[in-house]
Amino acid sequence: MKMSPIGAILLVVVIAVVAIGIIAYSALRGEEEALMRRLAAEGISVQAEVIKREQNPNPDNPIRMQYWLIFRYTVSGTPYDYREMVNQAEFENTPEGTRLSLTYLPSDPRVVTRTQRLLPYKQ
Repeated sequence: MKMSPIGAILLVVVIAVVAIGIIAYSALRGEEEALMRRLAAEGISVQAEVIKREQNPNPDNPIRMQYWLIFRYTVSGTPYDYREMVNQAEFENTPEGTRLSLTYLPSDPRVVTRTQRLLPYKQ
């Protein structure tokens, strides 16, 4: 079976879009990995407290909910808030006032993650 010229063009476009998507995903994943390694190497741990919990409809699928925890931590007397999407079980099991450890970059305390997420990056 012979492919029409339009079919061939569409096939090439689809393959190009998929390739670009894979390359973009790999680049973003690589940046995230590099940031996690940097946080593991240079980061400073600090205690944080859940100050707020939010749930709202998922804009991509209004039937499903999104769950958020907002943490507050302090660096050199300056308070920072960190908002993180979590699954429903974690949301339901993490009341306001819960304390946990976050790790931030000393060069930019707004760059932060949960300390436990850095365990695979510790050497």
